[in-house]
Formats: sequence, C-alpha cells, structure tokens
Amino acid sequence: MNSRKILLGLITLSTLYSCSTRKISESELLKINGIYEANNIGNTIENAHHYNFISLLHRRLFKDTLVGKPIFNYRFKIIMLDSKHLEISIINEVNKVISKRKYGFRRREDFIILKNKNTHFLLIPYLAGALDLTKLKIKSNKDGNLNIKISEHRSGGAFMIPMGWSDTKSTENYKRVE
Repeated sequence: MNSRKILLGLITLSTLYSCSTRKISESELLKINGIYEANNIGNTIENAHHYNFISLLHRRLFKDTLVGKPIFNYRFKIIMLDSKHLEISIINEVNKVISKRKYGFRRREDFIILKNKNTHFLLIPYLAGALDLTKLKIKSNKDGNLNIKISEHRSGGAFMIPMGWSDTKSTENYKRVE
C-alpha cells in the first residue's frame, strides 16, 4: 500500500513537471521586431551554402519558385501582432514590400517555433515516397541579430518498409538592419 502511494506521487510529480515548461517572455518577443537582412551573416552569392531566410519561408520540394530573383539583396521585417501571431514582410532591393504574410507560432523555452506549414509529402509517404519536415525556431541574440535554429527531418520507404531517414540541425544568424 505504501509503495502504491509513492508510485502515484512520483507519477503525479513527473506529469506536473513535464507540463511546466519555461516559455519565452513578452519582452523577449518584442526584441524580435525589426528589419533583418535575408542573407545569412557570412554568406555570399559565390559561396551560397547557408540558408537564405526567404528560401526557408518559401520552400518547395519539386520546383524552386525563387529562381532568377535577387533574394541575396532582399530584407525581411518581423512584427509581433499578438502573443500567438507575427507578420513577416519581404522587402526587395528597392525597399518595396513584395509580400506580407501572417504566421502563428508557439512559445517554447527561449525560442518561438514558427508554424509555417513546412510538412511536405513526396508522393505517398512510406508506401512509395517520403515525409519532409522542417521546423524554424526563432530568437533574438545579445547583439540584436536574429538567431534561427533549423531542424530538418526526412524519412521514407517503399511498400511500408522503411528505406532511410535523416535528421539535420543547423543554426543561422541574420543581421538586424533597423
């Protein structure tokens, strides 16, 4: 009887502890507001092996929709609308807003996780195709620049037999302009 009470207490305590995650504060959310360069810090046109923020938002698996556009010269503006939504505007090289979109987000620990519909299917996942998932975690660092953690997962198979998967994580920094 005594061991049951201890076990029940431990289960209750672990459940309550797992539900109480630390969330990013409102003041940290407001630090994200600003205009940033879309090109990653240290990334050049000749050496483009880092992610451009525009290509992260407009990701397509079969067809690249950004071919021929000078996205290395673009900037983006983030405005926090409320505690669950933000607006990202894309600004071209002549300071004209070319697209404006509202995104939802979740607050977790020190980051906000952008809900930008980045789950894509290649054919029929696990039957004859793959599942591709990308998560963007956004935070403002001490210098005022934007720090984005990118988590990518791709897995697939054929005829319900798993053929492989890959998980990659990277961190990108974007310079604040204003």
